[in-house]
Amino acid sequence: MSSLPPPPISSSPPYGSSCLPLFLLSPGYLNLNHGSFGTVGRKVLERQREYTDEQEGRPDVWFRDTYLKLLSSTLTNLSQYLSLPSPTNLVLLENASSGVNSVLRSLPLLKGDVILYLSTAYSMVKNTAAFLANERGVTLLEVKVSIPVASEEDFLKPLSSAIKGMGSGERLKLAIFSHVSSTPSFIEPIVALSSVVKSLSPKCKVLVDGAHVLGQLPLNLNSLGEHVDYYVSNCHKWMYAPKGSAFLWCKDTSGVQPTVISSRNKVDPPGSGVGEVPDFGSRYAYTGTKDFTAYLAVSDAIAFRSELEGSRGMSVIEYNTGLGRWAGDYLVGLWGTRRLCPREMEAFMINVELPTNAIEEAERMRVKMLEEEGVYMLVLRDEGSGIVYTRLSMQVYLEREDFVRVGELVLKYLRHNEV
Repeated sequence: MSSLPPPPISSSPPYGSSCLPLFLLSPGYLNLNHGSFGTVGRKVLERQREYTDEQEGRPDVWFRDTYLKLLSSTLTNLSQYLSLPSPTNLVLLENASSGVNSVLRSLPLLKGDVILYLSTAYSMVKNTAAFLANERGVTLLEVKVSIPVASEEDFLKPLSSAIKGMGSGERLKLAIFSHVSSTPSFIEPIVALSSVVKSLSPKCKVLVDGAHVLGQLPLNLNSLGEHVDYYVSNCHKWMYAPKGSAFLWCKDTSGVQPTVISSRNKVDPPGSGVGEVPDFGSRYAYTGTKDFTAYLAVSDAIAFRSELEGSRGMSVIEYNTGLGRWAGDYLVGLWGTRRLCPREMEAFMINVELPTNAIEEAERMRVKMLEEEGVYMLVLRDEGSGIVYTRLSMQVYLEREDFVRVGELVLKYLRHNEV
């Protein structure tokens, strides 16, 4: 497979390698998988360390007063960022997995009730649903989405068919969708998917796993909340916040409890009479003694993002999405392969088929590229189609030269494997 000549490169991109000092990535390490764990902004981490110093300096004052005041301020800032009228139905927690578990374990699901999800759902969602199937006898319905995806109809048609195939939608109690799926990474048509569910099973609740959304797509929960019942997203992946920060939004907060019931979350035993139930925020504010400083640094991450965009004269979404479309086009042409979905269904993460159909060969290439070049990229195999591909993450510290380089390195190491 012959390589193409490198395309023209912008001499002064608004972002790119000049942003590397804003983060803590090791010199010489090319991170093409930001999506899995994110990268915290240097200023944000410094601020979190100041919170930690204050916490350890006056522990009682911190946990009984200071932390709670700062948490309230952070929730207000985050609610405004999400276009919510108030933070009443919004809480912070460790990660999207915690949020999904919180909702699923709180719902009064019984034997015979159905939980539906697409085959593109994250493994955590499937595992948690399987746990409930074992514990409560709920029925699981996985809707197959074929890869590659050609259009939104590839999600909507099988969903509609699956629900109609149940005969009656009354048993369908919860549908779970990824707003941006993980591997492969697609922007899924959340509003349309929810509309299909609600039209065929009006009482069914919709939970959106938006783990990859905050910071990657514009997110207006005030309008999206008209269509969905629960929404979770991480703050550490694409918002430059510390690891251990995420949010959960619920249209109806009644009965929704954190996975840890703490000393400050009063729950009355059955038959004891109706006591005072803590409000939604109070249930999640303190789930036992631990380091909550990552929650508070979400405010600083929002400020960091705003400052970054103001200094560069371009939004992060515009830059990363544009870089992803360019990189996808370039690598498809260089490798003679294909994307796994239309460009319009990708944002900061692109899925490009590798020029090999052997996952073992691709894995050897990945290891060599990390060991010898300091380049980290994912190599994956879709079980249904057998396609071997990479999911590449765009970020402000990357630029076109990085993808020209990785494109040539893939060809180099795959040729080396053939020798």
